[in-house]
Amino acid sequence: MGGGFDLRSRLSAGARSVWAKHDKDGEGWLPLWCHMQDSAAVAGLLWDCWVPERVRALVGGVLPEGVVDGRRLVVWLAGVHDIGKATPAFACQVDALADRMRDAGLEMPYRAGLGADRRLAPHGLAGQLLLQEWLKERHAWPGRATGQFAVVVGGHHGVPPEQVALLDLDGRAELLRTPGGSEAVWRRVQRELLDACAVEFGVEGRLGEWRGVRLPQPVQVVLSGLVIMADWIASNPDLFPYFPLEAGFDGGRRVAAAWRGLDLPGPWRPRVPQTGTAELFASRFDLPAGAVVRPVQAAAVEMARAMPGAGLLIVEAPMGEGKTEAALAAAEVLAARAGAGGVFFALPTMATSNAMFPRLLDWLDRLPAGDGERLSVLLAHSKAALNRDAAELRARSRQRVAAVDVDGAERVPKAGEEGRGRRSWWRTSGWPDGRRACCRRSWSGRSTSCC
Repeated sequence: MGGGFDLRSRLSAGARSVWAKHDKDGEGWLPLWCHMQDSAAVAGLLWDCWVPERVRALVGGVLPEGVVDGRRLVVWLAGVHDIGKATPAFACQVDALADRMRDAGLEMPYRAGLGADRRLAPHGLAGQLLLQEWLKERHAWPGRATGQFAVVVGGHHGVPPEQVALLDLDGRAELLRTPGGSEAVWRRVQRELLDACAVEFGVEGRLGEWRGVRLPQPVQVVLSGLVIMADWIASNPDLFPYFPLEAGFDGGRRVAAAWRGLDLPGPWRPRVPQTGTAELFASRFDLPAGAVVRPVQAAAVEMARAMPGAGLLIVEAPMGEGKTEAALAAAEVLAARAGAGGVFFALPTMATSNAMFPRLLDWLDRLPAGDGERLSVLLAHSKAALNRDAAELRARSRQRVAAVDVDGAERVPKAGEEGRGRRSWWRTSGWPDGRRACCRRSWSGRSTSCC
């Protein structure tokens, strides 16, 4: 489980002075080391409690020690994703926090002194270069091997850097380290932070073997998504309060309290239905009296049961033959057999998506659920807020997560562990459009909550 990291104890005063986040409306701030370990801990919890079995297998399948290495890699990449903030181009933005770093020997120009050139060094891009450099210099990685890992850091705001941007920044060393007497201090602090992360997050002894790993593009995409999500969660000050508000810092309790406050549902864990096809359709869909399973529906389910592995199942039939129900029933069987954690229901237009949404909700409500299991749903098009059912889910969930109770239970719970016996849909309503909010609807008492 996540939490329990102590990165601070491995760092010098100079490395501890580097800042990562600042509250522009107050005096709160967060040191980089703290955001690093917050993000790493969240990534570990996402891997343990939220990532479906099939996704873990995808990542672990290309690594020497399988899913164990997969977890290590996700935690480490989430931990180092903001290393690019340990640069003059980023740190000069807030004078008071930059002065703390100057007092520790990390000299830098003031923001006006760097001017528009700062835009050549966004912290994701800078972080990719620093991580690639560290892997080459400290662990003897060949240059081509570094990019496939470091691109996750470079693209953690959603867009992988282009080669021309990397080359432009590589020629502007003053944006990464202030030239002169302070340059060695900057280099030492950057290296110290990356060294400490490798040890604390358990990859120092694995980097030698990972040197020969090839990360396919789908794995890079999954790793990027997990790092982005971990960063979003760890960047929420309601869950992870800024300094100096948090006295008596305890990283393990901080993560446990944040995870309780987030209350993220676990993945869908379907089981292969043990009933016959007729019983399956009767329990999953609101069929009219006397309805019988159509031949195409029975064939789709039987094919899903018989396929040797995950694959493409195409159903063609005239209108009115029940292709939607056939597809959903087959998807449940395939997901259970493959260890998948969800269903993506794609339709050609917003109108058809809106029409299908209540039918999908009804199917979700009829799926069997284990003790405490919760399911999630998202209507993902640009005008979803105008959909009546989606708007109802959102409107009944208008509230921010309350301040977390750091003095509560210290054990980090598994996602979905609380609220046993209830069914709810969790909707990440803000993340797709830039607002970091999420809404949940409980179907037992029609109650809702949002964070």
